[in-house]
Amino acid sequence: MRPRLAAALFCLLCASCAAWAQAGQPDAAYLRALVVRPLPTLHYTVDLTHPNDHLANVALVAPAPTPTTRIQLPAFYPGRYSIFNFAVNVQQPAAFCQPGAQPARGDRPLPFVRVDPNTWEVRNGACRQIRWQYRVYGNKPLDGTFFQVDATHANLNGGPVYMVLPGDKPNPVTLDILAPPGWKVLNELGQLNQTHLWFPNYDIFIDATTEAAPNFTLDQFHADGKLYRVLIHDFATPGSNQANRAALLAGLEKIVRAENALIAPDELDTYTFFFHFDPGSGDGMEHLFGTQIIIPAGLGTARGLRGALADAAHEFFHQWNVKRIRPLALGPWNYEGQNPTPSLWVAEGFTQYYGDITLERTGLVGADRYLSNLGRSLGASLTAPAYRLMSAEESSLTAWFHDATPLRQQTNQGITTISYYTRGEQLAATLDLDLRARTGGRKSLNDVMRWLWDHTYHAPRATYYLPGRGYTDDDVHHAVEAVAGGASYAPFFRDYVAGTQPIPYNHYLAPVGLELQCAVAAGVESYSGLYLGGHVVRGVAPGSPAEAAGFGNDDVLVSINGAPVAAAGAGGIAASPVDRLPPGQAAQVGVSQHGASFMLTLTPQAPHATACRLVDRPGATAAERALRAAWLGPQ
Repeated sequence: MRPRLAAALFCLLCASCAAWAQAGQPDAAYLRALVVRPLPTLHYTVDLTHPNDHLANVALVAPAPTPTTRIQLPAFYPGRYSIFNFAVNVQQPAAFCQPGAQPARGDRPLPFVRVDPNTWEVRNGACRQIRWQYRVYGNKPLDGTFFQVDATHANLNGGPVYMVLPGDKPNPVTLDILAPPGWKVLNELGQLNQTHLWFPNYDIFIDATTEAAPNFTLDQFHADGKLYRVLIHDFATPGSNQANRAALLAGLEKIVRAENALIAPDELDTYTFFFHFDPGSGDGMEHLFGTQIIIPAGLGTARGLRGALADAAHEFFHQWNVKRIRPLALGPWNYEGQNPTPSLWVAEGFTQYYGDITLERTGLVGADRYLSNLGRSLGASLTAPAYRLMSAEESSLTAWFHDATPLRQQTNQGITTISYYTRGEQLAATLDLDLRARTGGRKSLNDVMRWLWDHTYHAPRATYYLPGRGYTDDDVHHAVEAVAGGASYAPFFRDYVAGTQPIPYNHYLAPVGLELQCAVAAGVESYSGLYLGGHVVRGVAPGSPAEAAGFGNDDVLVSINGAPVAAAGAGGIAASPVDRLPPGQAAQVGVSQHGASFMLTLTPQAPHATACRLVDRPGATAAERALRAAWLGPQ
């Protein structure tokens, strides 16, 4: 295409974009600026008018410049680090040549074949515009990953529903939504009941959730010059949540204002919270223009309100961290397979830290409760065996093994795997405290996030997906040192991010007048390294007395020193019937495994201090207490 003609077509497309803006589509100017390939446009229609069969009818009209056209459904959904192979729910595909703007009765059927589990190939020959149609089954579960449609509502997450021509992901997209009569419709990038929408590319299109239902409510509030919408779909009796609905809106406004002040002003005109209160489900998923949160309780309950605010504090912070300040691998996406990154300890872990501490800073959670939860988390990293086996970077890279990934084989994850959420939160708290202490309170982790915002998201655009570029762990390392005035953090990243050395927390806690104290849990007299569910072995700590004795997973404890073993509670090592054995004394343990019976000799050690809490450091100074108040107070 000659440059002059391409420029003319781009102007025509932008005029079309402006028409959508005039029709009221939120953030149209922001979206127009993201267009990099003005033509051709992919057009989707999703028909939800027969919800009882849990099927959506989907049609995609797309250009077909070559004699064969490949069409693919993603194997996963952005934000979930797991392969789900959504194509298992695709049925009744068909292909047609559609030369005109609208489908016609005489459109010519086209042959096609399935070439791999997620991909079909249409043999379109000389036809240059095809219509690919299919049905998608979506029933349970309701969460931030899948597609669900039934008599109560339709919830569309784009990954399981919308196929694409792999080479056309940078193309603009239009969408028409057909809903049952009387149902309301809201897409993140639309107004209420706007059923014709435009998107600058496929990645943004499938990242924009749609909810359709006869009975959701839609509230809104303004903060910092922006509009925040709150959709509530509550499965409880209508009207039962009225008191907590007002409390939810008030709490959300506090969270929004607090987090808007941390990094930079919200770039969006409109942000939408999608809440589902469903006793059968629970999840949270971040999006570029909103979030979807599913709480396994009614909003009218204290648990429902508390869970909604906690999840909102985490998910709202994601609009900066992970969606825009993003790891290099997370956008644009390879929808065919894994997109591994070593940086989820930042993307998810820092978000976990900011979500939790925002609840404290806004008064939605008391300081004592926040510090109590943080103390337990820090203590767990010093006592749980997995922290000596897996680093923060390795936990991030292997997320595709354990982020809700369906696994048929038994694994040893309970012993060998740490969460990048909790490890990232521990590292974030440590870095935040260290930067505050090192700079006399002038700098903090907030400044690290601002550095990444300025130097990665506002860097020259690297792809069609979004402004800027993705970051690496080296970028994070450089940001920390820049904020610290050039001080070296190489040992920190070597030992605690890439490595598995225990973090000396009390060194970092002392400047805010706190210390981590760990004691032996009540009722525990020795340490064996056995993790039990009832009287069945569910895990064996590496290097422990239990490993030395020869215990393995699925061993059933039958007797100890000749006395029968009663089933203990399924609560991990604290519930172990061997915790009360005298340390240093050999015990004979009768075991059965897969029908075989044998005896093992177990010699427990002195008990480990596993009950950890944060306390005031003796002799804490006024300056240390002031630094603590600045850390825990409004930013």
